[in-house]
Amino acid sequence: MAFLNEIIGVPLGYIVWLLYQIFQNYALAIIIFTILLRLILVPTSIKQQKSTARMSAFQVYINDINKKYAKNPSKKMEELQKLYAEHNISPASGCLTMFIPVIVLAGMIDVVYRPLTHILHLGSDTIARAVEIFTSSTGSPASMSAQLNVINDFSLDPHKYEELGEGFADAVRAIDLNFLGFNLGDIANFSSITMIVPILSLILSFLSIFISMKINGSAENVPGMSSMKFIMFFMPVFSFIIALSVPMGVVLYWIIGYILQIAQVLVLSRFYNVQDLKEAAAKEFQQARKNRKKSFKQKNSEVGGGVAKSDKDRVLAARERLAKMYDEETES
Repeated sequence: MAFLNEIIGVPLGYIVWLLYQIFQNYALAIIIFTILLRLILVPTSIKQQKSTARMSAFQVYINDINKKYAKNPSKKMEELQKLYAEHNISPASGCLTMFIPVIVLAGMIDVVYRPLTHILHLGSDTIARAVEIFTSSTGSPASMSAQLNVINDFSLDPHKYEELGEGFADAVRAIDLNFLGFNLGDIANFSSITMIVPILSLILSFLSIFISMKINGSAENVPGMSSMKFIMFFMPVFSFIIALSVPMGVVLYWIIGYILQIAQVLVLSRFYNVQDLKEAAAKEFQQARKNRKKSFKQKNSEVGGGVAKSDKDRVLAARERLAKMYDEETES
């Protein structure tokens, strides 16, 4: 997992580093990055909303097949696949949108944990020596938070790191991990006011899900939606637990993301109303089935007429040959 975080963290780190160069503020760089990410994902969110509405309208046909072939699972699966192909529907079409934030989160965790690498772009040898100074002087073992620990320790006793030169000192002194009184490099704990941060994340997470489900309630008949509801309500609790074990910079990314998600759902609902999309999709499916039936009848009619005409021609030709043979025998 750490290896995956690092792979994704490198390109994301350069983006956050660029934003940090522009705004010269660590927290603001994370916030602007989150806003840009949400803007980039708007088209995929629109696509997911349309896909959800189409699947909801499509459910009536799925229910018919489930009922008709309830005792024949293999035939049911065959008919469902045929139905999906006929109407160009993919049940998993919205999954990518759900996975992208998870992938980005993995990279952001690496970016927040390793600011000396991604934000300050210090050399690996310099970073390794700084971590070594911290661990040897404090007796703390090396951990994922090593680079954050170095920054915090430097602010308390910069003389420890004199051997690394003024370049190191100037770079570390320039980065400020504080935001609204919280150190984004620290991990929240129950014994301090820092618990406000993960609790706020939990509340916003639940709120974003509640608003989304209320607005998109017309899509409740989508296959697997009941299990999705359980997962979606479980995820805020799971993320709250994670928020208690990661730096508050990661939790800030979550908080801003939830706020933007709520705003996005409210705005998209005005332009891409799920109920309107569902009704339009239902009309589209009904018209497609009518056209398919009409085309099938026409084809059968044409094929049937062709066979009848062909048989008649063959009979007439056979009669002509027989008559010709009879005339030849009579003449002889």
